Amino acid sequence: MSRAWVVMGALLCLLASPVRAQESAPGGMLGLPLVVREGGWARYVAESSDGPTQFVVRVGAPGKHGGRSGRWLLLEIEVPSTGRVALHFLVEGERFTADKVLLLRVLVPGQTPRESSDAFADAKQPPRQPRVLRRGTETVAGRKLEVTEYSYPEGLTAEWSASVPALGLVRVSGPQPFQLVAFGTRGDPWKGAAAP
Repeated sequence: MSRAWVVMGALLCLLASPVRAQESAPGGMLGLPLVVREGGWARYVAESSDGPTQFVVRVGAPGKHGGRSGRWLLLEIEVPSTGRVALHFLVEGERFTADKVLLLRVLVPGQTPRESSDAFADAKQPPRQPRVLRRGTETVAGRKLEVTEYSYPEGLTAEWSASVPALGLVRVSGPQPFQLVAFGTRGDPWKGAAAP
């Protein structure tokens, strides 16, 4: 299995499935506030034993499902020999938690898109409450940002900033660490990304 697929699985576990994350890895859904900016995107690099893999999280359009309204969050990753794989989450409210995912759409090049409104039915428990470790200013992706660092009960830490579109994440440490490398509200988020 390629490292991109491993990273995709780890990110899905970290960002969207608290039950699986609590069973196999620290974290689960981080439950931090979303940063909704039209056209906003953030590109990250995830570290693994096989080397780095980049992925992008975008702020999508508003949407509806089952009479409820939300906002699409789009997670994209380049998978060698497959192409750009995407997970689209229709999220209700201001935080990305399992109980707020109204619909999950999986897009794999060459395959019919798949949708599920109960992808996280087994993970509908509230996120663990983080503890604030520190607040301060950091230079990230060439910009000075106000950053808050949170600690989660399982030993994971996450840095969050209201300046970073989509998830607001700057850095996550733990078994599946990743960090912000670029962000904006215009242009191609993949421009300048290393080839997979």
